[in-house]
Order: sequence, then C-alpha cells, then structure tokens
Amino acid sequence: MSLSAEQIVRNAEQLPPPPKVMTDLLALFSRTDVDARSIADTIASDLTLSLRTLKVANSPFYGLSKRISTVHDAIAILGFRALRMLALAVGSAQLMHLPPALRASMGHLLRHSTRCAMLARLLAEKTGSAGEEAFTAGILHDVGKILLAQTEPVQTPEHGTTSDWILHSDTIAERAAFGTDHAEAGQILLRHWKFPEALCEAAGRHHQPPDTLPPLCALIGLADQLADIPLDGTEDFPPATLAPWIACAMGDTPLPDTAALAAVIAEADALANVLEADA
Repeated sequence: MSLSAEQIVRNAEQLPPPPKVMTDLLALFSRTDVDARSIADTIASDLTLSLRTLKVANSPFYGLSKRISTVHDAIAILGFRALRMLALAVGSAQLMHLPPALRASMGHLLRHSTRCAMLARLLAEKTGSAGEEAFTAGILHDVGKILLAQTEPVQTPEHGTTSDWILHSDTIAERAAFGTDHAEAGQILLRHWKFPEALCEAAGRHHQPPDTLPPLCALIGLADQLADIPLDGTEDFPPATLAPWIACAMGDTPLPDTAALAAVIAEADALANVLEADA
C-alpha cells in the first residue's frame, strides 16, 4: 500500500527538528525595514548556525586575510548580502542530513542544490525578480529527497539502489516506488516546518509543465535543469527542451551566456564543497 506525502512526513524518524531560526530569518528577510543587526542577532542566537556560518566565512571560499570571530564582524567584513546568502546556505545544508548509509550522496545533493540556488538568483536578478527569494527556493527545492531516502519503497525501485533516489529526479519512478515524489514530499515538509508558501510551492511544482507555473516555480524549474547541463561546448546550448522553460521563466529577458552560467556554477561548487566538509 502506497503512502501519501503527508504520511511519509509524519512517519520519518530522522528528520531534523523544525528549524525555528530559519523561519525567523526568512521572516526577517521578507521585511523591507530589516537591518543588519537584527539579522546578525538572529543568526547568533542559534549556536549551531552561528558556528557553522563563521566556519564557512573563515574558509578558503572567501579567502579573507583577517579571521572573523563574530557574526556581527561577518556582516561588517562580508557585507549584508553575502552574509544573508551564507546563512541561508548553511542553514539549509543543516536540513539535508541523510541516513548514514546514504551519506555518500550528500555531496551530490548539496552540489546540485547550491548550483540551483545560485543560478536561480542570477536568473531572478536578470528578470528583475527577488534574487534572495529565488536563492532560498533553489537551495530547498530538492529537500523532499531526504524523505524518500529514509522511506521504504512499496515497490521494487526502478533504479538500482536507494541512493539513486538522491542522484536522479525521476518523479514517475518515484511515484511508482513510493506513491509520491520528492517534489510533493518537499512541499509537504516545508509546510510542516511553516516555511513561506512561495518556497513550498516552488519545491512542489518545479517539475510540472512550465506553462502552468507561476514565475518563481518556472524559474526554479529552469535553474534545476541548467544545474546539470554541460556548458563546455560539446552540446548545443541551450537545448531545445529548455525553450518553454526559458520562455516562461525569463519572458523577454535573454538567458545569460554560457560563460556567466559556468562562473556561477563554479562558485556554487566551491561553496558546496565547504558546506559538505562541515556537514
């Protein structure tokens, strides 16, 4: 008997606790009058998040000559926008813990999610949309995979091993095996955690046909696919299959060129490597 996404969320034994500091940060980020001190105070109030944020801030990813010792120093040195991105990336990485047997897939999940987040921010800013909302939606879009990774399939998986549910995004095969897919499971999970509805919807709908989607969902769907497309010139770019996604997500705005996309992907991979080392 297949389980609904709601049942899978209720039955999951290894979910992290509801991330109050993340919901607090997202509420702050949505305010137009938010100030840097409020952000720093909120991050500092959570010991785990603040320690991990400082660890990444002091990593080679940022290449700082001066060591940062407090979250308030981080804002002064890195800037408000960089710290906001860093706190969201570190906080989201804390949510994506896999069972021990599947930890080898953690790097792939973090790398793909970080690529999607940074590509989504680039695309959003090109179209005049909210870049930080797109970044957050991108980094959380596959969070439902942590649920499938710890759920026993009701049918023999089409892919070879359970870890393949992390590596692939085959929603048809997922529904055959589990009765739901990672997108629906992610949407229910984020609602369970009381995340903003726009983020829940982006997680739940990023594999649906683009012409049925609101702008943020279409943009996340496009970034999700761009994250894994070769940009080395060995294949035509953009592929024809992306045309409806580009039209719905970008409108009349042209897609960034391959050099710009490749630069963002390289930056995302560097950040993902730091996040994985700290996981």
